[in-house]
Amino acid sequence: MKPSLFFYHDLLPETPVTVVGEPADLDDRGLVERIIVAYQKSIAESGDLGGSIWQGIADKSRDVHEALLAGNVDTVTDILRYPARSNILYGFEMVFEDYAPSVRENPAIGQLQARWAHDNLVRVAETLGAIRTYLPEVDFQERPWDPESLLAAIEQVVGFPIHFPNTIPEEYGIQTSRGVICHRAVQALYQAWRLGQLRAFVGGGKTVELGAGLGRTAWFANVFGFDDYTIVDLPMANVAQAYFLGRALGPERVVLHGEPNILGPRVRVENPAWFLATEDRYDIALNNDSMVEIGLEAVEDYWRQLAQRADLFVSMNHEAQSFRVADLPARLGLPAKTLRSFHPVRKGYIEELFLLGSRFRGG
Repeated sequence: MKPSLFFYHDLLPETPVTVVGEPADLDDRGLVERIIVAYQKSIAESGDLGGSIWQGIADKSRDVHEALLAGNVDTVTDILRYPARSNILYGFEMVFEDYAPSVRENPAIGQLQARWAHDNLVRVAETLGAIRTYLPEVDFQERPWDPESLLAAIEQVVGFPIHFPNTIPEEYGIQTSRGVICHRAVQALYQAWRLGQLRAFVGGGKTVELGAGLGRTAWFANVFGFDDYTIVDLPMANVAQAYFLGRALGPERVVLHGEPNILGPRVRVENPAWFLATEDRYDIALNNDSMVEIGLEAVEDYWRQLAQRADLFVSMNHEAQSFRVADLPARLGLPAKTLRSFHPVRKGYIEELFLLGSRFRGG
């Protein structure tokens, strides 16, 4: 088999592909109404959408934007329940209008998605120490390749059951007893586990995630016991995040823009203007797969805030754009000690820990 650009484990057996089916009857009208109100408030406060890449993404979802501004609950509900009919998830999930027809017509694409998820699951199991790391120099090692065995081994390490919420029809991945698993869900599981390790290191778990995709890491962080978690992202991404987390966690556990905070475990879903206007401090800040793809000016604004308001910043990004995350502290003259390594799950990605708090800098 030819080596893959995506995969570490080219010895994986053929991975059966499955697809998430139609949603069951849902009582989500109240959640959708809250999302519409939050979006309308949020969009009125938003300026720059985050650079040319994200402006292009916003242009693709213009019809979704107009439906949200019009406040048509039935139309917005259909968009959120069936994202493959629009481009609301364009840019951070593999289910959207411009892509879905190709997947339906070409089974090889779905197979690639399943194999990607399977490969990532093996890497996560190795990274957690749930299975022994494969050594290519030795060709007689027995491997628990099947997903069910890998999940059982991971659960032994973390100490609780792992479940994968399936809220997106036409999402391809691996069928398991814990749900259909796509590669982004496995990566989110790893990210939440890493946050769990770092929580002990910094002595607290108040977390902000800048650019959160669908919100999967926030979901898994909740499973790992994070009870004060804030997402900061563009208003359109907030819409998708609010719906996913409202479905997965329950609407009562999600706080949207303009809503009062709640007592007890929750995820707050907010926009950049809100973040820049507040003074909240965080033990951990996380950015995965987005900081190098937004405008440099916006990134610099985030960094100036993080330097003052976070003890630890975790970056999991590639280096194929015009600037690297690694170069930002020196560029801005901000003190930061850095720990750098290859990302253990995603080829071509770097995981960096920036120690920002005064106790790490010796202050």
